[in-house]
Amino acid sequence: MSGTEIEQVLRKQRLRSLQAGSMLRVGVVVIMVGAMLAAGDSPRLPAQVVLLSCYGLVTIGALLVAFSGAGHLFNDDRALMTLALADVAAVFGFKLLSPAGYIPLLVMVLLPRMVAVELSLPRAAIVLATSLAIFTASVLQDPVISARAGPAATALIVLMYAVICGSALLVVFFRLRNIDEMVNLATSREELLAETMTASQAERRQISESIHDGPLQDVLAARRDIANFLKQAPDAPLEHALASLQDAAQLLREATFELHPALLDQVGLAAAVEKLASVTAARSGITITTDIDYPDPNAIDPILFGVIRELVSNVARHSQASAATVKLAVERGVARIDVADNGIGVTADAAARRLAQGHIGLAAHRARVQAAGGTLTVVDEPGGAHLRVELPLRH
Repeated sequence: MSGTEIEQVLRKQRLRSLQAGSMLRVGVVVIMVGAMLAAGDSPRLPAQVVLLSCYGLVTIGALLVAFSGAGHLFNDDRALMTLALADVAAVFGFKLLSPAGYIPLLVMVLLPRMVAVELSLPRAAIVLATSLAIFTASVLQDPVISARAGPAATALIVLMYAVICGSALLVVFFRLRNIDEMVNLATSREELLAETMTASQAERRQISESIHDGPLQDVLAARRDIANFLKQAPDAPLEHALASLQDAAQLLREATFELHPALLDQVGLAAAVEKLASVTAARSGITITTDIDYPDPNAIDPILFGVIRELVSNVARHSQASAATVKLAVERGVARIDVADNGIGVTADAAARRLAQGHIGLAAHRARVQAAGGTLTVVDEPGGAHLRVELPLRH
């Protein structure tokens, strides 16, 4: 799981918590209205109406934001802290404007759940400590509770509320600890991915160099010897052998390039993709055009080249196309690859069937892309095939 994936998980968690808090806030408003109507305290009624109207507007606004797709407006602790303080002010303001007794205190029990939804531990502690202090002051100055409960029961009420606040703080603590564990796991997976990528590239480089320094040199030496002999005594069978050796040398060169292109290290990904497209086009007879806007080298270049190599290879082997395009661009810190052709096409279901039949090349690259925080998808189009890869750059 990459940093992007972690942020997406946290964003979803924050949105769900915001939605739950918004619905709970509606219940609090309903309880306040019911308590106000039941008490019928005419002198305090105008102030209660003003308070509930303001809090009702906050409740409606938070509800609309939470369920309208605009939850990103509360994506940081400061916005959530403001909303939590509004809850505290509204509930305790309602307590101060209500007749003495237990009913207004019941609303306060909901506060710890409301204010400790997605706050950081220090801010949640501040809000909950403030809530506990105001709750304690409200209980001590309430003449009805003091007269009926007595000191021991009053202390027990405060203690119970302190336990509730402490439980809410523990919820925040364990939530943050789970997030830290998730980040650590994601970091470990990214490190493992980096090690795997390094090992894979090193293995490909070693195989490429072994082919280049071994079989390819032997073929070139044999071709040179035969060519020198033919200069002295032309011979038709030897000329055919020379042509075969020429083809073999070309295939070996292409194999070494596809295993580990030296261009990728020397002049970058764009040149390597251009070369890959021209080599594949010459071999398959498919017209392959490229549109590349990839300015700077990045740590994900080996992944991008491996995916493009697999997609272009699939076009050559399976598409029955006459033309294909390879696009590579960067937008807002995300590299995007689009490989499309005018062949027989492939749908997401067909791709899944290929994977089930043992075509693991694409599956391996998809897993690699996903492990790096990206996506590989099949874009459904009326004709041909179109596959898209999106992968965040590494900084």
